[in-house]
Amino acid sequence: MLEMHLQTSLVDLGTPLAGVTFCVVDLETTGGSPHEAAITEIGAMKVKHGEAVGTFQTLVNPGRPVPAFIRLLTGLTDSALADAPPVGAALPSFLEFARGCVLVAHNARFDVGFLNHALDAHGYPKLEHKVVDTAILARKILAGETPNNKLETLAKYLRCAHQPNHRAFQDVLATVDVLHHLIERVAGFGVTTLEDLLAISRTRMDGSFKKLVLTDNLPQSPGVYRFIGHRGKVLYVGKATDIRSRVRSYFYGDPRRKIRDLLRETEGIRYEIHKTLLEAEVAEARSIARDQPPYNRSGKKNSKWYLKIDVRAKTPRAHTARTAKDDGAVYLGPLPSSKLATLFLDALRDAGPLHRCSQPAKCGGCAFSEMGTCVGEQKDRHRSEVRRAARALSGEHRMVLAPLADKMLRLAAGERFEEAADLRDRAERLERSLFRCQAARALVEAGDVVVAVDNRILLIRCGRLAAGVTTRPGAPIRPLVERLRAAASGRSISPGHLTADSQREAAVILSSLGRAGSGLRIVYSERPWVMPIGARPSGSFAVTRDRSP
Repeated sequence: MLEMHLQTSLVDLGTPLAGVTFCVVDLETTGGSPHEAAITEIGAMKVKHGEAVGTFQTLVNPGRPVPAFIRLLTGLTDSALADAPPVGAALPSFLEFARGCVLVAHNARFDVGFLNHALDAHGYPKLEHKVVDTAILARKILAGETPNNKLETLAKYLRCAHQPNHRAFQDVLATVDVLHHLIERVAGFGVTTLEDLLAISRTRMDGSFKKLVLTDNLPQSPGVYRFIGHRGKVLYVGKATDIRSRVRSYFYGDPRRKIRDLLRETEGIRYEIHKTLLEAEVAEARSIARDQPPYNRSGKKNSKWYLKIDVRAKTPRAHTARTAKDDGAVYLGPLPSSKLATLFLDALRDAGPLHRCSQPAKCGGCAFSEMGTCVGEQKDRHRSEVRRAARALSGEHRMVLAPLADKMLRLAAGERFEEAADLRDRAERLERSLFRCQAARALVEAGDVVVAVDNRILLIRCGRLAAGVTTRPGAPIRPLVERLRAAASGRSISPGHLTADSQREAAVILSSLGRAGSGLRIVYSERPWVMPIGARPSGSFAVTRDRSP
């Protein structure tokens, strides 16, 4: 596609960890359940740039006796807590201290659970802070290096300056040390933002995660990305409104085996920026067609078939064809398989007495003729039926869909429900394919179509995206249209059939334009474009006699 204007921009790659203020918190309680136990101590420290910027610690009167094993574990006794403030008095101070911070805790579910239960009991909203759990991080990052992920074990293994002792603030100091060690460890994988650190919790930390550094320079812009394998082979092509976030998401614990295999083979990642998602979608479709990447589902579907109505032949006939030619015949397709093409041919025969002989010119009266479902031996009627089928595929869909609906209703009325359901399914698939082909053909035959999407003016030439330009608010449109049409080159119109590539690209463009909604304006059309954007077939075949898609 010809690009007439290059627009560059700086993008925000996320929240750098160096700019995040963490509030590391630890609680001591009288038991393990917030519904049965109470908080006895709150400790917290705010850290930024690896340095402490504030501390908070208070004992809390639990309003109940401290169990003996808790006294032995923490050293906190009933007498020590007697003059401490109740939790309702401590919460406002803690909430103010932690305001605007990212909470960090070791086994955060425990601490956050107790805090939320206390907040709810005293009429406060629950915590809405982002939460980092150092226990989960350690489980992912240090997998196999330590016998367990207890704070005491991690502090010793990482040779932290502070060791936990089951008192809130001392445990906070140990958790701060562990957090900094873990952040240093994952920085080697290219994890430098808060968003990446939070995503680690659901990441499968296998050998492929080390390849996350391949995404360091990816932009947060619309465009196309490619996973590259050995010797530059394109393994997978995708599109995204945010290339960096989308590509990095593959490394964050996608459970699909196919993704794990893809990452294992990946040796590099390439990208190209596009101004709009429509342009990215077109570039993706072209790349898949050209490169046939093995991890793209559509990249494996090389089989293309057509339903062909050969009207101009000496003896007209309907049959399946492996390729489409510009020979005056009418084609439905491309279709993914010969089975589907045959299914649609059977649907045409269900709609009328279209010949069932493979060679109607040699038909001398077959069994289907005796049943009145084949007119191969009746030359004039045979030609008329073939032409009717061709007209149905060319846009007059009612000519085939209405008879199919009538036959379905007759079968149902005769309680032949399985046959009626089978016919319904074939008719629904035929209707959808007819609509897709009609929509694509309408765009192709419209010639040059110019559309405005947000601040972009795009030229679609014969169903293919040919050029684009970025505009300024209030700029005159007509000169841009003329520049686009003059600068773009090449056109290819095939009224009788669509190639697989032309249909694919036209379908991508139509789908994207349909989603553009109020942000879309049709600026110019060389010839009438009769297919309304956003239109869809009904999706069911409970049709009436006069229904048309």
